[in-house]
Amino acid sequence: MKLSITLSLALAGACSAFALAPGTTVRNTAAVGTAFDKPSAFVQHNPQHRSTTALSAAAAATASSDAIQSTRGGGATGFDIPLLIYFTLWYVGNYYYNISNKLALKATGGAAGFPMTISALQLGIGSIYGIFLWLAPDARTKPKVTMDDIIKMLPVAFCYAGAHSASVFSFSAGSVSFGQIVKASEPAFAAVLSQFVYNKPVSKAKWLCLPIVIGGVILASVNELDFAVSALVSACIANMFAAVRGNENKKLMETEGLKDRIGSVGNQFCITSILGFLLSIPFVLVKEGSRFGEFAEAFKTVPALRSNMIASALWFYGYNELSTMTLKKTNAVTQSVANTAKRVIVIIGVALVLGESLDFMKLLGCGIGVGGVFLYSIIDSIVKPKAEAAST
Repeated sequence: MKLSITLSLALAGACSAFALAPGTTVRNTAAVGTAFDKPSAFVQHNPQHRSTTALSAAAAATASSDAIQSTRGGGATGFDIPLLIYFTLWYVGNYYYNISNKLALKATGGAAGFPMTISALQLGIGSIYGIFLWLAPDARTKPKVTMDDIIKMLPVAFCYAGAHSASVFSFSAGSVSFGQIVKASEPAFAAVLSQFVYNKPVSKAKWLCLPIVIGGVILASVNELDFAVSALVSACIANMFAAVRGNENKKLMETEGLKDRIGSVGNQFCITSILGFLLSIPFVLVKEGSRFGEFAEAFKTVPALRSNMIASALWFYGYNELSTMTLKKTNAVTQSVANTAKRVIVIIGVALVLGESLDFMKLLGCGIGVGGVFLYSIIDSIVKPKAEAAST
C-alpha cells in the first residue's frame, strides 16, 4: 500500500477534526457544512493518481472554517452529502487497513512473525497523529482530563488494545475474510456479558437472533481453506475484549463531568489509543522482545513491512475516528445498516484483492452471519412497538 494514499486518509481525518469540532452537529434536517470540495480524491486508489490524491487531500485539509459554514446541507432534497462522505471515507479506510495490515503481517512471516509488535506499533503511530492534531494550530482543542480520569480510562484502553492485538493475530494466522466473519459474531459475546456480568438483560428477541449469527460462522468455517484454530480463537478473544470495552465505556461515560473534560470524540479516541499503546508494550516485550533486533532489521530492509505497517496504522486510526464520529450522528437503524454493509464490502473486497477463498459455503455463511447481526441490531425496534401497540 502506497504511503501517499495513506496520507490522504490521515489528511481526511484532519478534515473531520476541523469539520466536526466540538459544537458542530451533522443531521439530515440541519444545515451542514463541509470542507471537502473534492471528495473523490480520497477514494481514488489508483497508484497512477496518488500525487493528485495527496494534493487534493491537502487542499481539503486547509479549507477554512468559513468554507465549512458557507456550504450547506445536501440541497433541496435534504440529502446529507457531508455525512455520505464520512461514510465513504470510513469504508475506504477500513478496506485499505485490512489489506495493508495483512501485507505487513505477510512480510514478516504471518503468525510466526511479529503480530504483537505490529499491532502495538499501529497504535503508537496512530497516537502520534492524534497528538499532532492537539499541537497543530486550530486543529483540535486539547483535553483537560485529570490523573483520576486517566486511571478510570485504563480498563477501556486495555480492552481496546486487547481487541486490536487479538484481531491482528487472527488475521496473521488465517484469512482476513474468515477473521471478519468470526468478528461479526461479537453481539453473541456482548449479549452474554450484558446478561450475566453487567446485569443488563437482553431481550428474548435478541437471544433468538444469536443462533443465526453463530450458524453463519459455522457454515463459513466448513470449507475454509485457510482455517486455523488459532485464527478462530483469536477472533473470539477479540470479540470478548470488544464486548467488555463497550460495557466499560458506557460506565466510564457516566462519570460526572468527564465528557466536558475530554472535549470531543476525537480526544477520547486519541487518549484511548495512547493508553492502549503503553499497555501493549509489556506484552510485546514478553512475547516478541527477544527478537526485536530481527524485527528492526526487517523494518529497515523489507519495504513491504515498512510501508504497509505505517500505512495500516494511519488507516486504522483514521477509519476508527471517522466511524465513531459518523455513528454518533446517525440513529440506531442507520448504524446497523452501515456496519452490515461495511462488513460485506470488506469481507468480499479484501478476499478478492488478496486472492482468498470465496466458495459458496463461505459466502452463504457470511450472508447468514452478517444478516443475523443486522437482525440482532434492529429486532427490538421492530418487536417492542408491536408489543406496545397490542397492549394498548
